Amino acid sequence: MRVLVVGATGALGRQVVPRLLERGHAVNAVTTRPEAVAHLRVIGADAFVGDILDAATLRDPARGCDAALHLATRIPKAGGARDFALNDRIRREGTANLIAAAQEAGFRRYVQQSITFLYGDHGSDWIDEDTPLAPASFASSTVDMEDQVRASGLDWCILRGAAFYGPGTGREESWAESARAGTLTVPGDGSAYTSLIHSVDIARAFVLATESAPSGTTFNVVDDEPVQYATLYPHLAVIYGGPAPKHGGSAGMASQRCTNRRLKDALGWEPVFPSFRSGLA
Repeated sequence: MRVLVVGATGALGRQVVPRLLERGHAVNAVTTRPEAVAHLRVIGADAFVGDILDAATLRDPARGCDAALHLATRIPKAGGARDFALNDRIRREGTANLIAAAQEAGFRRYVQQSITFLYGDHGSDWIDEDTPLAPASFASSTVDMEDQVRASGLDWCILRGAAFYGPGTGREESWAESARAGTLTVPGDGSAYTSLIHSVDIARAFVLATESAPSGTTFNVVDDEPVQYATLYPHLAVIYGGPAPKHGGSAGMASQRCTNRRLKDALGWEPVFPSFRSGLA
């Protein structure tokens, strides 16, 4: 299979591309960064400089492909200005451009990166793919994106990833900095849950979905152990060498206790890192 990967050098794309190649697939890798072309080529991908917001730059990479993966995002970094405008455009305009490129090139397989944050806050209740959506305002463009994919007429699969960490994500670096500075503060009483996923494991899910996900399916990609902040933050403080975190911080993200059962049953996926304990070892 020849796979078009848009967002090939992001934190997720850099994990997906080599895994597709290892499975014997050919990859047309699209990046906005000209300096990344040499790296993509040396690992065996056909590299293209392009932008999901510029429809014309997707036409050549899409020719001859059998599937497309939309991995492009521009999430504002924590601690900086929380301006989601560019990410919103990628979700809305970029998705429309990539769907059109797939339709024009005549292939139907399409796999979309999405987020579990669409579910909103569900306290300690388990969240599966049938849980009603209650997205925060910053995620409204993601709802629009998913709607476009479902209406595309393509052979689509949507993967809703949890908060992911691992090489290139910057999450461990942020945790370590906060822990060592003594600013890692447990939200509220610490009873809220967060669902996590290592970048290696979400990449493996994308490869399996590209190969064998049933058409018109949506899966949560989360590890096996949603964790309460009262457990996670003291663990981070110890491994990164900081003081014990205080309680009473702002609530932050919604409490999400997501299950991966449907993904496991449908695709045979199992996480290499079942929890933060092994993922951060």
